[in-house]
Amino acid sequence: MDNRLRLLLIVALLGSFALYSWRGLGEVFRERGRYTDALGLIPAATTPLSFAVPSLRELVVRYHLEPTQATCALCHIGKESAKQLNPFGRDYQAIVRRMLDETVAADSPEARSIFQLNVVQIRQAIQEVTLDGLDSDGDGFDNDLELLFGFWPGEAQSRPSLSRQILLDYRAQLRQLARNGYLETLLKSGIQVGRNDALESRTEAVSRRSLLAYWGFATERTPLVRLERLALYKAALNR
Repeated sequence: MDNRLRLLLIVALLGSFALYSWRGLGEVFRERGRYTDALGLIPAATTPLSFAVPSLRELVVRYHLEPTQATCALCHIGKESAKQLNPFGRDYQAIVRRMLDETVAADSPEARSIFQLNVVQIRQAIQEVTLDGLDSDGDGFDNDLELLFGFWPGEAQSRPSLSRQILLDYRAQLRQLARNGYLETLLKSGIQVGRNDALESRTEAVSRRSLLAYWGFATERTPLVRLERLALYKAALNR
């Protein structure tokens, strides 16, 4: 085989590999473009999250939950029993079972396994269990409202101290700000949680203490949602 033919083969192989990679990358970007978080924003490049349960990972991404707080306890009761579910977990399970009945053969040995769902189905199930008005634990705050502002949707004792109407108004405002692009613009400005409320160059730093007080958390509590996200919501509402 002469050098020219060898060169042509190498170029062809590299070209095929580049085309395959580009098509795959295109699929990633198209998928990211379709997927939005709880407020309808397309999530920025998200750091890969190492959660063994795909549905938990998707819930963390959708609501920007604090990974150290977002555990299987979102759906399960206790650390030892994997089968005992809290009200939020039971509602999610019912949705998953319906989906599995529609897509998995009845005689499948894993017909009731959440690991049978693909990413699209998981996201659909999460959207359904967080529809406005669905309040799994019956504490007066629907699941989406609690997750959005950092509370556990399956525990009635984990509930906001702010009134339901105030949080409903906040959610409506944030959704509108997301639709008109303001929330994304504010997000890009780089709001951080610091020790004071001073403006530092182009980055706004808000104190952790004032932030927790604003959302009705005790100082020693760690909300389910990332503090940076709550800082973003506060800044948007107080624009």
